[in-house]
Amino acid sequence: MDRSRRRLQIVCGTTALSVVVVNVVLTVLWLSGSLPPKPQPQAGPLALFAVSLVLLVAAPAVKRAILKRYEAEGFDGDRDRFLIALSTATIVAFALREVAGLLGFVLALLTGNPWWSWGLGGAALLAMFVDRPVDQGPK
Repeated sequence: MDRSRRRLQIVCGTTALSVVVVNVVLTVLWLSGSLPPKPQPQAGPLALFAVSLVLLVAAPAVKRAILKRYEAEGFDGDRDRFLIALSTATIVAFALREVAGLLGFVLALLTGNPWWSWGLGGAALLAMFVDRPVDQGPK
C-alpha cells in the first residue's frame, strides 16, 4: 500500500512539474524577447480561457464522481480497491488541472501575453497543491 501511495505522489508531482516547466520556458522566451505581442481576435483567447476555467472548476466534481462510481460498485472493506479508486480519481483531477495550465501556455504563445500562462498555471498549481496526496503516517 505504501508503494501505491508513493507512486500516486510521484505521478501527481510530475503532473504539477510539467506546468512549472512550461512556465519556466515561457518566462525564458519572454525575457529573451522571443514572445512578441500578436494581435488576435478576442473570441479565440476568451474561449480557451473559458475552457481552462471550466476544467479547473470541474476537476473536484469529476474526482467525486469517480469515487462515487467506485463506491456504488462497493468496496466491501477492500482497502486496495479503495486506494485504486482514490488513485484513479486523483490522477484524473490532476490531469484536468494540468490541461488548464497548459492551455494557459498555449494562450500565452498565441497572444504574446505571458500572464495567461502564469495566471492559469498558478491557479492549476494551487489547486494541485490543495488536493495533493499526502502521507498519513505509517500504515
